[in-house]
Amino acid sequence: MKRVLSQLSLVLAGFVSVGALLHASAAEPEKPKAGASKPKAKAAGAKDHPGLPAPDYLPESARALLRKKMDRHGQDARDLMFGVTLLRYDLARAAAQRIASEPRIERPEAGGENEPAAFLPERFFVLQGEVRRRAEALAAAAGKKDDAALAESYGLLMQTCVSCHSAYLKRE
Repeated sequence: MKRVLSQLSLVLAGFVSVGALLHASAAEPEKPKAGASKPKAKAAGAKDHPGLPAPDYLPESARALLRKKMDRHGQDARDLMFGVTLLRYDLARAAAQRIASEPRIERPEAGGENEPAAFLPERFFVLQGEVRRRAEALAAAAGKKDDAALAESYGLLMQTCVSCHSAYLKRE
């Protein structure tokens, strides 16, 4: 029981952190101060995200490949967080199933050195499989309404998410 409470407190801490991040991202943008230079125009289609910065090593073609996938993935992650935290099993299960069934970015074939996927670190491809397996375990726990397994599987999935973000940023 103590372990479950500890895991649930970690989930709640994540809920509070992400809630604060979402609140901050929804706030009005800061107005420029008098005399300040005008902000630079954004590239077509660029959006402000509170998320990960773009790594220097990754060309725009590879970022575009990931952007579409990660926008959907981010919404699924938010749904998952709320579903797990609030013990809304159907919401958690559906979000975990969407994450598990998300199409993978395939490793480039031999001779495809200029394909966008060729610029991604090998660890990214390994972690894609891990995300799928851990999301499937979370969906199963939600389906059984097993709170302890739900908390544990959510924590393991979040470990994978952080590892993948780290590999993306640092090209590990």
